[in-house]
Amino acid sequence: MVNELINLNDKNRIPIVLTIVVIVLIMIIGFTAQQREEMNVMERGIGSFFSPLQKGVTRVIATIENNVVTVINSSEIKEENTALKTENEALEQELVELQLLREELVELRSLQNTLNNIDRTIDLNPITANVIAKNPGNWFEMFTVDAGTQHGVIKDSVVIGSGGLVGRVYETGGNWAKVISIIDNSSSVSFQVLRDGTYQGIVSGSVTHELSGYLFDPDAEIVVGDQLITSGIGLYPRGILIGEVTEVDRTTDLLLKSVVVEPAVNFKRLDKVLIVNPRNVDE
Repeated sequence: MVNELINLNDKNRIPIVLTIVVIVLIMIIGFTAQQREEMNVMERGIGSFFSPLQKGVTRVIATIENNVVTVINSSEIKEENTALKTENEALEQELVELQLLREELVELRSLQNTLNNIDRTIDLNPITANVIAKNPGNWFEMFTVDAGTQHGVIKDSVVIGSGGLVGRVYETGGNWAKVISIIDNSSSVSFQVLRDGTYQGIVSGSVTHELSGYLFDPDAEIVVGDQLITSGIGLYPRGILIGEVTEVDRTTDLLLKSVVVEPAVNFKRLDKVLIVNPRNVDE
């Protein structure tokens, strides 16, 4: 057992001794090469013997250096990528916020334009509100806004959306109000043709969310593309855009001319609305 350990230690010493010898010889060759321009036969032989070993050692060192540099560069690249990813996410969020602000500004301007066309003989007292809830389904036929009696909203207040008439308030709370839109089958609005105010009639909602109605004068020269506005009869002030005529026909008894209307407001998407005072029906 002792002999085996001695032999094992001897075997371990051999590579160490060889390594030391190689290093010493390389140093001698380098030193002598620096002192003299020519080497003797022995030096050349030693140099030729150990030259491949030098190349191998040089390659190993170069490989290690390259790997170390690669590891360092990879770590730096990873940190840079993480920083760039964080910066990119922040920029994307900022872009989304700017887009939302832009859309909100466009919608508020549209609401203002709609407000400017309404009859100003009454005190409108406009209130801006956000839609916070709606009835089930794709259509905004009934929904809730975040303004109520403490903001000045009352029952039958008129609700305006981006582009035109939305409906009216039918129930109020301190900081909320419920709205029924003109596409609901229980709603009806008195209108006049924008092109010729003498052509008047009534449009109503339906269970299919279609807006349709009729003119009082069966001979009224209404055509597809005519715009309808509120006539000022009933709750709604005069001048609010209702929509555009898409179909004109006569009823079966030929006494009334009927119309189908495309609403000015998109009742599949409502975010902000204006609430104004209703018209005094006793006037």
